[in-house]
Amino acid sequence: MMNQLRVLMNDFLVDQLSLRTEIASVLITILVIIVWIILAKVILQAGKRGISSYFKKSKDQKRGNTLSELTFALFKFVVWFIIILLIITELGFDITPILATAGILGLAIGFGAQNLVRDVISGFFIIVDNTFNIGETVEIGGFRGSVVHMNLRTTTLRNFMGSEMIVNNGNISSTINWSRNNTIALVDFGVSYDTDLSKVTEIMPEFVEHLNETYEEIIEVPSYLGVTELADSSINMRIMAKTTNGNHWMIERKIRHELVQYLNKHNIEIPFPQVVVHQNS
Repeated sequence: MMNQLRVLMNDFLVDQLSLRTEIASVLITILVIIVWIILAKVILQAGKRGISSYFKKSKDQKRGNTLSELTFALFKFVVWFIIILLIITELGFDITPILATAGILGLAIGFGAQNLVRDVISGFFIIVDNTFNIGETVEIGGFRGSVVHMNLRTTTLRNFMGSEMIVNNGNISSTINWSRNNTIALVDFGVSYDTDLSKVTEIMPEFVEHLNETYEEIIEVPSYLGVTELADSSINMRIMAKTTNGNHWMIERKIRHELVQYLNKHNIEIPFPQVVVHQNS
C-alpha cells in the first residue's frame, strides 16, 4: 500500500509538476514519514479508546483504571517502536544490523541496569498481586497519599497538601493500603478528676446514638469504651466508631466538635493541664 502511494506521488511530482527525480524522492520520503506519524497517532487514539472501554467493564473500577493505563503504556511503546523502524527503513537504512546491534546493546544494558530490572519486576508483581491501584490511598515509606500514576518502573503518590512522591517500585518494601476495608475512628477525651463518672456513663449512650443517626459515614453505633488512662490532669476516655473506607479522619473531627458541645451542655468539665504546687509554711 505504501509503495503504491509512493508511485502515485512520484508520478504527480515528476510528471505533473515537472520536479527533478531527486527532489521528488526527498519530498516523497518526507511525506511518507509524515503519513507514518499521523497513522501512529490515529492507532494510538483508537487503541486508547478500545483499551479504556474494555477495562471499564471491570467490577473493580480502580483496578480497571490501573490495568488500562499500564496496557496503553505498553501498547504505545510497541506502536512507536514499529513506526520508528519503518521511518528508518524509509530513510534508506537496513534495519537488520540495527536490530542486531540493539540486541547486543540491550544485553549490555541489562547487565548494568539491575536496579531498572528490579523496579520493573517489582512493578509487575504489584500489579499481579493487586497490592494497590490508581485512586487508592496508600502509605509507602511513611508517606501517605493517593496513587495518581503508576507504571512498571515507578509509582507516584500525592498527599492532601498536593505534594507528590515518586518512588521506584523496587524500593517499595512494605505498603499500607487504606482503601480496601472499613476504617476505625478513635477519639480520646479527658474529664476532670472531680467528675461523676457514673454521669458520663449515663449520658454517653444518647451521644453515640446521635452520632450514628447524624453521620452516614458511620456504619454502626459507635462504642463508648470508658476510662482508658488516669493522666496527670484528666481522666481519659475513648469513643470508637467504625466508618466507611477512608472517612475516619473526618469523623474523628466531627466527633470532637460534637463532644465539646455535648459535655458543656451537661456541665462536664474538659480540663486543661494543671500543676498543683504545695508550699510548706
